[in-house]
Amino acid sequence: MRSRIADDLLGRIREGAFPVGTKLPSERVLAEQYGVSRPVVREALGMLSTLDVVDIQMGRGAFVTSADVTTEPRSEYGLRDILDAREAIEAGAVRLAAGRAGDQERTAVAEALEELRRHVALHQETAAADLALHRRLVEAAHSPLLSRLWEDMTGEIEQTIRVSPHGRTMNAEILADHVDLAHGVIGREPADLEGALAACSRLYDDHRDFLRRLLG
Repeated sequence: MRSRIADDLLGRIREGAFPVGTKLPSERVLAEQYGVSRPVVREALGMLSTLDVVDIQMGRGAFVTSADVTTEPRSEYGLRDILDAREAIEAGAVRLAAGRAGDQERTAVAEALEELRRHVALHQETAAADLALHRRLVEAAHSPLLSRLWEDMTGEIEQTIRVSPHGRTMNAEILADHVDLAHGVIGREPADLEGALAACSRLYDDHRDFLRRLLG
């Protein structure tokens, strides 16, 4: 829901309904317009803030700072291509890690997951903790080449996290998918791997849908 609200607001900004420099309607007004709770509107505005479209000022509201989205890739590759490569590396790494990870790697993934949970529970920015968990998952595969490919893409991966349905803050639903993803390495049952790969597909498909709506 918050992705659809953010997408609709972005469309209205692009169409000139809210020119640069103007203040968006209050959370209460937007919640009434979209028929949702204020926290959902707050998350949608947070997504626009992540994309540098609005500036949220404490006690004053959200002000339009740009009618466009800053999504220029840091390399010759587009965001969708980077996202495809991320999924291929990560899904493959989780498959390998399910059979190769030792106690040390499983513990590292579990600790990274717990840190992400803590940030979500405290409503803190989650981008760094999110990135750390994905890195631990790839490292658990015991593949130096996969780890090297992942590290070489760090700048682009950080950007795909920033321009994502959860941006800098992750909600409980997205966290649940990350829990399932991590359990593909932490767990030891075939069902854990199946659940992890399904979660991986959900996360990346949701991200692709968001980019499709956002970038056209």
